[in-house]
Amino acid sequence: MSMTGSSLPVSALIITFNEEKHIERCLSSVAWADEIVVIDAFSTDKTQEICLRQDAPWAQKITFIQNEWKGFRIQRNYSVEKAGNDWLLVVDADEECTPVLAARIKELLMLPEGPPRRAYKIRRIEYFLEKPIHYGIWNDKELYHGSYQDRFFHREGVYYVNDVHEYPVFQQEPGIIHEPLHHASITTEKFLDKMNKYTTIEAQDRINQGQRTNLLHIMVAFPAMFLKNYIRYKSYKDGVYGVVISLLEGLSRVVRHIKMWQIQQGMKQ
Repeated sequence: MSMTGSSLPVSALIITFNEEKHIERCLSSVAWADEIVVIDAFSTDKTQEICLRQDAPWAQKITFIQNEWKGFRIQRNYSVEKAGNDWLLVVDADEECTPVLAARIKELLMLPEGPPRRAYKIRRIEYFLEKPIHYGIWNDKELYHGSYQDRFFHREGVYYVNDVHEYPVFQQEPGIIHEPLHHASITTEKFLDKMNKYTTIEAQDRINQGQRTNLLHIMVAFPAMFLKNYIRYKSYKDGVYGVVISLLEGLSRVVRHIKMWQIQQGMKQ
């Protein structure tokens, strides 16, 4: 399963559920990897069919496994467990690994001692309505012009935590790779759909952690989040797109508080 020369082998890890719209682009972008592990939560669309196409450039490298959905953290850890190589590249089904990123990872894997770090954050370029978004809460607050995700690492001792916005726990500080992943463009409809799902999980998580909300928190959640994103995180630099994203993020925050309040009301009964 090794690549040409003395390069260390790498497995690309992808989790899916009904990703027929994006999965072909994603798989094509990681066809250079030695192994592609797809953990699918029993998709009901054409995701499986696309993944298992015999004429696809990834056909000889893919391992397609169906696993019941029990949350992002569990699915990610399961994908790590099923990988055949020690070095892992984690890619979301709606992301694309750019050729320059592939070249950078190959370069690191071909070093005599292997990559200098045991883990790396990779820059991800976010898009809203097909426009790249460089500022605001979607991006790293210190390293602007992209969000930096924990995506390339040696598997030893690594495990994922959190049920929403899950992330891997590393044994040492990760390095930085600026060559990017491209995230699929977000539309208002897609944002609202994800918002509804994630705020439900986030609200319950915060209640479980002992957090509570009240009418004051609900009332100030929207303007506080809008101003935080627009001014503190400089979303204004993205123009009208930054305004719209700030409004959507403000809405997301108030919805989360309302769902927390709703759970609290149920606990009183």
